[in-house]
Amino acid sequence: MGSSGTWQLYSVLVGGLGTLAIFSFLIKENPLYRFFEHLFIGIAAGLGPMLVIRDFLWPTILAPMFGDNVTAFPDGTLSEPYQPLYLLYIVPMLFGCLYYFIYSRRNAWLAKIVIGFTLGASGALAIRGFFGEVLPQIFGSFKPLVVLSEAGGFEIVESLNNIIFVATLLLVLNYFFFTFGREGSVQGKAAPLGRPLLMVCFGAFFGSTVMARLALLVERVQFISDDWLSAVRVLFGLG
Repeated sequence: MGSSGTWQLYSVLVGGLGTLAIFSFLIKENPLYRFFEHLFIGIAAGLGPMLVIRDFLWPTILAPMFGDNVTAFPDGTLSEPYQPLYLLYIVPMLFGCLYYFIYSRRNAWLAKIVIGFTLGASGALAIRGFFGEVLPQIFGSFKPLVVLSEAGGFEIVESLNNIIFVATLLLVLNYFFFTFGREGSVQGKAAPLGRPLLMVCFGAFFGSTVMARLALLVERVQFISDDWLSAVRVLFGLG
């Protein structure tokens, strides 16, 4: 077996051992589970910055800045001209380095500048993302109650779906409408109908979450039963 095959074999063995160690928490918490839990968190914390450097920082910023993305051909021509404007990336880099002044008692106020700038930019991006996500949902909620086909025929299934959707939307919104008094009014009598509709929605969300977790569980069980057991047989010469 070559070096790559040996490395893959040991990777599968360690991965299966880590999976079983994490699943051992179902019995009770134990030192083996805690060790692999901290190992997983450490690997995830170290892998995140490496992926950022490899997939974003180097190809997007550092490589163009150093001209590493420019290829020189034998005749002396370049694949693309070097752009000195990439050096302007140094300015936000230096500005971001002000974060580290938080460790200085005397100059900690410099860190507050970049923190305030980051919070403001993050708030603006969150507001833009909110409108970019919510407004299409609002526009999509205006559905025709009567749907006609291109030939002018009545589409009963789509029309019924739109009626149910609009009725559900209005009843749920009415459940959270507290501006006027509900006692004895039609709005007050219709308000309790929004609660079971919300429960149905929450149940659907919970069901999709459970299905996603079960998909992950099935993948791990298949890994243990197929890959890991095969690697154990190869390791002990049983395969």
